Amino acid sequence: MIKFYQVLGLIIAIGFSSCIKDNNPSRPAYVYIENVFFEADTMLGQGSSSSNITDVWVSVDGQVLGANTFPALFPVILDENFQTNSVRVSAGIKDNGITNTRTIYPFYDPYIETLKLEPGKTDTFRPTLHYPSNANVILVEDFEDPNQPIFTDELDGNPNTEMITQMDEVFEGNYSGALVLDSANLDCTVGTSTRYYNLRDISATSVYLEMDFKTNTPFQVGIIAHYGPSDTEVLYKGGVNATTSWKKIYFNLTQEVFGSNATEYSVIIRALKYVDIEQPEIYVDNIKILHF
Repeated sequence: MIKFYQVLGLIIAIGFSSCIKDNNPSRPAYVYIENVFFEADTMLGQGSSSSNITDVWVSVDGQVLGANTFPALFPVILDENFQTNSVRVSAGIKDNGITNTRTIYPFYDPYIETLKLEPGKTDTFRPTLHYPSNANVILVEDFEDPNQPIFTDELDGNPNTEMITQMDEVFEGNYSGALVLDSANLDCTVGTSTRYYNLRDISATSVYLEMDFKTNTPFQVGIIAHYGPSDTEVLYKGGVNATTSWKKIYFNLTQEVFGSNATEYSVIIRALKYVDIEQPEIYVDNIKILHF
């Protein structure tokens, strides 16, 4: 009987001490991400600094804190073994413009800062990210040289539909591109006259196409895989919906490029005339291909 109460007392003591410990948890530090910016290196020919970073992914000392939209506040339970703390901030995007496919964009280098976080204190970050040094940034078309258009490959068989360089509706700079079609010309499909190679280098892991756009009607974007002089395959990646303001989209072409195993690729854009859109207005700018 005595042993029973001794054991019972020990159990109660352990439970009581556990409750005391649980009621006095460590105070967290806080990492507050107000916003994340991007800056291209114009000296390296990387083009526009336009971006559409929708959320932020954060880790501290290798501990993943999760992802959230801006502004984002992350509590951090500090490890006493670390004298300083490494905060890592990565930019998130909507892959192919789809809300439920949010992911870390591989072509924005993460921001890393070493500092001393303190319990109960909030540290605020507004990092500016850049393209990685090992990324190949191909400026397909920014439309700033109207005398050297790139989308000159007419693929719909109609000379009345084309991509033109214009200055009536511009995202930035002096010019942007516009697809021309109307009630008499229902299909505008154009490709780049320039072909791009080495996109699927043996060490490559990702291929993306970036683009700014404004349109009152949906249109499609993809690539043409060139296997030989007369052997090609059109691979549409996806499309965009109508928007009253300029937006940025990131198309993940990794599967299409590695799956096709072609020697060269070109970019293709296609728009159709829908009966409920009296006058299609399709504008694009800052089209880039990026690969490692």
